[in-house]
Amino acid sequence: MATLRTLGNGDRGYFLDIACVPDSTFKTELDALIAAGTTPVGKLVTLTFAVNYEVTSAAEDAIPDGEVLSWDKVNGSYKLGVRLFHYTDQNSASHQPTCIKTLPYEGTIALQDSVIIHNSDYDSVDDGGTGGFGAVIAKNTTNVTVDVLF
Repeated sequence: MATLRTLGNGDRGYFLDIACVPDSTFKTELDALIAAGTTPVGKLVTLTFAVNYEVTSAAEDAIPDGEVLSWDKVNGSYKLGVRLFHYTDQNSASHQPTCIKTLPYEGTIALQDSVIIHNSDYDSVDDGGTGGFGAVIAKNTTNVTVDVLF
């Protein structure tokens, strides 16, 4: 007879694990935690959408976007391994992330924008406004590409 898993047996399912950087507020908090001998692993975070792949400490009563799995000190800041399980698009809709896709873009697009196909060439995306999907988590203006959370 099969047994059911009981509560507290750890994470299950599929998650999106990515590398992120802390914003200045979270970096200050991380400095204090680490100086006190406390690990930041397990801390809940939210995406800022202010800088590519940037997270901050989750505010009280906020929906957490992810959890810190690992950290490394890099060039005076931190590289954080983050397990994402939520994101909010530009229209304040909540989604469960399943992947990140790099796509070329045309037109005007910003971080957190949802995306739509740009034109009849079907080879690039643009700001989706109220009709798009996903959320831009990074923008590379040199290569004219965006990383989109889907």
